[in-house]
Amino acid sequence: MDLNSFSFPVEERAIAVQADLQNDDWLTSKSAINAPYKAIVRADTNETIAVVRNTYKLVRNEDLIQSLLYQLASLNTPFFINPQLSYVENSRMRLMITFPNYKLKDSESDIYLSLFIENSYDMTSGVRVFFGCVRQVCSNGLVINAGTIAKAYGRHTKNFSFENLQEKLDLVKEHFPIIQHRIRTLEKLPVTREIVFQISENISKRLAEKVIEESEYEKISQWALLNRVTNHISHVMDQPLRTKNLEHVSKIFQI
Repeated sequence: MDLNSFSFPVEERAIAVQADLQNDDWLTSKSAINAPYKAIVRADTNETIAVVRNTYKLVRNEDLIQSLLYQLASLNTPFFINPQLSYVENSRMRLMITFPNYKLKDSESDIYLSLFIENSYDMTSGVRVFFGCVRQVCSNGLVINAGTIAKAYGRHTKNFSFENLQEKLDLVKEHFPIIQHRIRTLEKLPVTREIVFQISENISKRLAEKVIEESEYEKISQWALLNRVTNHISHVMDQPLRTKNLEHVSKIFQI
C-alpha cells in the first residue's frame, strides 16, 4: 500500500476575525483583530481542513507514520500494511498494520492481530492506537477488547509516542487465551433476539434486519452472526464509520 497519499503537506495559518461589520475592507483595517484560533490547511491544494484553537498541536500523518515504522522495524516479528481498514481523507486517516505471526483461530480461518492508528486534523479525535483482528478467510475486521489493556490516546495538545510497542504486543498476546476461549464460546451459543436488538440499537436497524432471517433464530451461532455483521461493516460501510461500529460489535458480543 502506497503511504505517500497519507503524507500530503499540512500547515498552520493565522486567521483574523471582523470586528466592524460595516467595514468592507476589514482585513486591512484596524477592525481586523487576531483570533484565538488558527487554520489547518492542506498546503498543496490550499484547502482549509479545519479551524482550531491556538492550543491545538498539529500531529502530521507523515511524522506519525515515520515514528510508527521506526518502532515496527525494531520488532522481531513480520508485519504488513493492510488496506482493508486503512484509508485517508483530508481531515482524518486510519492505518492498519497486521501481524501474521500473532493469530487466533475459529473453525474456518486464522484471525490475525492488527494494530490500528487513527489521526485527524479537524478535532474529531486525537491520535488513537488500539488493537484488533482481521479474519483471513473473508478479511473481516474486528476490534477486540484486548485493546483496552494495550491502547493509547494522545490529545493534540502534547507530543505522542509509539514507545513500548513490543510491550503492548506482548500484553495483547497474554490476553489471547481469553479471547480464543470467547471465540469458541460464541461458536456454540445460538443467536438470541437480545443480541439482534443490541445490533439494531447500537449499529443499525437496517443491518440487524439484513443479517438474520426469522427462521435462523436459535439455529445459527453468535459467532456466525458476528461475522455477518463485521463483513458488512468491513466491506460496505463508509471508512470513517467502520472503527466505531466494530467497537460496538466488540461490546455487544463481549469479545
